[in-house]
Amino acid sequence: MKPFQVVDTLFFDLDGTLTDLGKRWWEPFFRAMDKLKPDHDREKRQEVFEKLLGRVMDTEMGWSKFLKISLFFSVKKDSGLSLRDAYKTMKLVRADPLAFKELVPLEGVEEVLTTLKSRGYKMALVTNAGDKTVARAKKKLSILNSFDVLVTRNTVKRIKPDPEPVLYACEALNKHPEKCVMIGDFPQDIQAGKAAGTKTVAILGVNGKYTKESIKKLEPDVTLYSIGELLPLFLGPPDF
Repeated sequence: MKPFQVVDTLFFDLDGTLTDLGKRWWEPFFRAMDKLKPDHDREKRQEVFEKLLGRVMDTEMGWSKFLKISLFFSVKKDSGLSLRDAYKTMKLVRADPLAFKELVPLEGVEEVLTTLKSRGYKMALVTNAGDKTVARAKKKLSILNSFDVLVTRNTVKRIKPDPEPVLYACEALNKHPEKCVMIGDFPQDIQAGKAAGTKTVAILGVNGKYTKESIKKLEPDVTLYSIGELLPLFLGPPDF
C-alpha cells in the first residue's frame, strides 16, 4: 500500500512551508546588524545566522513565550556582541516595520493548495505562529480562508515539536491521525506529526541545505524539495 493511500486530511505548517521564512525572520535581523555595525564581517554574520537557525531547529520548547528570549541570548553568544549591543540589535529588529510581519507566499503555493482542496482533501493550518500573523497570512494567501481548521500558538498550550497542535487539529476535524499527514519544512513539524501518529512529509525548500540532515534523521515518510511535488502524491482521498 502506498504511504498516503488512506490519507484524507492535510496539515500544513506556515513559515517556510507556505510563506517565505526569511522575509519575516532572518532579513530583519540582517538589516539590524547592518545598521548597528555597518563594517561587521559578513562571513561572521552568515555564521551567526546558521547557528541561530540550528538552534531554532534543535529546540524542544513547547512553550512559545520563551523562544524569542532564548534566541536573543543565542544571538549574543554566537555573534560575540556585548549585552548592550545585543539588546540594541534586537531592539532594531523589533522596530523594523517588517520584522515578524512581512508574509510573502512561496511561488506556486496558492495553486497547489487550491488543487489539493479541489481534489477533496480536508485541510488545516498547524503553525507555531500567532493569531495576528495568521490573520495577515489570510490576506496574502486567500486559500487559507477556506481551510477547515486553523491551529496557532494561541490555540494550544504547547507548540510544535509537541504533538498537541496536531492532535488538536485531528480532534477538531474528527479525524484519526493515521488518515492525516503533517507537512512542513522544519524538524519540529516532523517530530510533532510522528508523535501525534500522522504521516509526515518534509519539504526542504530554500532552507534545505541547513535542515536536510536534521530532517533525514527523523525519517519522514517522504522528503520533497518543493511544494509542487505534493500533487503527484495526493491525487484524491480514498472516499472522494
